[in-house]
Amino acid sequence: MTSELLWRRHWKPDLYACPWKPLDLADGKHYLIKSKFDDSSYELLVTDLSRFWYESLSGSKLKSRVSALNPCFEAPLSTILDQIKENLLNQDKKTQFNLSASDDKFVLEINSQLAGIPFCYSFHAELANQEMGRDHLTVPLLVMIGEMYRQQKELFKVLEAKDNQIKDYKSQGAKVSRKYLETLPFDSVAFYNNMTTSKGFEEEVKSFGEKTFTSEAQELYRDIITKQSWLKSSPVKSDKITSSEESINGKPSDPSVESWANRFPGSVVPKDNSPNKISPEKSDGKSPASSSSEASPLKDSELLRRQALERKLELEAAKEQEKGKKKKRKLKF
Repeated sequence: MTSELLWRRHWKPDLYACPWKPLDLADGKHYLIKSKFDDSSYELLVTDLSRFWYESLSGSKLKSRVSALNPCFEAPLSTILDQIKENLLNQDKKTQFNLSASDDKFVLEINSQLAGIPFCYSFHAELANQEMGRDHLTVPLLVMIGEMYRQQKELFKVLEAKDNQIKDYKSQGAKVSRKYLETLPFDSVAFYNNMTTSKGFEEEVKSFGEKTFTSEAQELYRDIITKQSWLKSSPVKSDKITSSEESINGKPSDPSVESWANRFPGSVVPKDNSPNKISPEKSDGKSPASSSSEASPLKDSELLRRQALERKLELEAAKEQEKGKKKKRKLKF
């Protein structure tokens, strides 16, 4: 079992690892939003690609806001947060969104129903610093572009190998059973020209990247941040992996992703590297990191994804061990 697999089992994703999701409103305005919820708190980051707003709220201040907006409503805080999260992520047509945004404030009001009772909640996010925008969106997007380009080149290699295989079959007299199944050898230059002159290319340019964060892109974003967190933590110390004390105590930890400012030359990094600006309404109670030990914030799909990745890593480790055994056998006389 690899050290990365063990690390993934102990790692607790934070806001960095949560992918962006489009927020399309009735007035035609488009935003990107990411959030992290647990049983007693939430974090929210919103952008219109020009400005970024951030809010973190938990504990008594969160309860006070819910009570002020819904004076006759009583429910466990975890149930209320589940309702807010559901409304925010699914954006059902029955849910009404109203917002007002300025340079230093972003207020998003959500009106829905909880168990047949009208329910209202409003986020009050304040202007975040430039470092949050760079770390959460700009640099991860650049990495995503680079990774997708790398995958495209690998796919071209696979297509070339397939063409060589078909060519070999034909040289031995093989023929397709149906004429319409026959294809021409793949040409990457012709493919690129066809793509950039197609109607779909024009529509994508007009959309200004609205389709960027599809479910597949969200998965890639999450994988990139996860890998970045692993690279930051490795080489992993054995006591961090084997000890269950840290996972039980739930001590607050640093963000999973090291600031990207440390990876750029000093000439292009702003001098102000102060911590992320947060809402003045942030509770002095438990932080999301400290309460994550009490309840898992991951969805079922995330758990399934992790399990699939764990199985993949276990298979790779088993293959490496098998190769090592074969080499040892060859050395015996």
